[in-house]
Amino acid sequence: MVKKIFIRIILPVMFCMAGVVAVFAQDKNFPDRPAPPRLVNDFANMMSAAEQQQLESELVEFERATSNEITIVTITSIGEYDIADYTVKLGKLWGVGKSGRNNGVVILAAAQEHKIWIATGQGLEGALTDFTCGKIRDKMKPYFQQKKFYEGFSVGAESVLAATRGEFKGDESKRRGERASGNSKSSKGGLIIIVIFIVLILAVFGRRGGGGRGGRGGGIGDIATGMILGSLLGGGRGSGSSWGNSGGGDSGGGFGGFGGGDFGGGGAGGSWG
Repeated sequence: MVKKIFIRIILPVMFCMAGVVAVFAQDKNFPDRPAPPRLVNDFANMMSAAEQQQLESELVEFERATSNEITIVTITSIGEYDIADYTVKLGKLWGVGKSGRNNGVVILAAAQEHKIWIATGQGLEGALTDFTCGKIRDKMKPYFQQKKFYEGFSVGAESVLAATRGEFKGDESKRRGERASGNSKSSKGGLIIIVIFIVLILAVFGRRGGGGRGGRGGGIGDIATGMILGSLLGGGRGSGSSWGNSGGGDSGGGFGGFGGGDFGGGGAGGSWG
């Protein structure tokens, strides 16, 4: 009896839970995609709330006009990562840029390492070459050396905007509709599908394993279901991380969410001393 319960109920549950962990697992060195969505994410608290909002407004306006997504990110530390690899991976994880256009740019600063990097989406590599990114880095570097981080990011952002303006045209009404129906539901939708899948499996195996015993057969399945639902839908994330705390500023700033862009490894950066 115990062997049957293990094969029919517990073993499938273990496989399902392993799948859920694989889907939702994320390197603790990388922050989650911002919610509510923002283009300026100062996790290392290098700028004031007012400075963040000023940059946010400028980048949102540019995104509406061109569809290009330029995001500024600060983190406390990149850990064992190379600054270039970290920035490109973050851009991929967040999906910076529009799907199909791949017109995203990540301007990232690591506070502890004193390093900056500009990663360019595949669709903007022609306008924002590695050489151009290096020139922009050189403009930002003196401000960072003086700890004038807002000024450095402002100069960098303006240079990126100037280099990429005209590459793509925005379609604000269409993009707003797509983001309203897609981004706001994507994470919840994926979670619900996985939960439903697990519950269905538990229901099937629970009935097979315990029929004809006064309705007791579903007990183990019900307990396992409750445990999985609680672990997925309850509790928050741990407090410790290498990328710092959520940045200040008001929520949203008008940005609807990243569009699923991709990165090929283009860009430039380095240490500011």
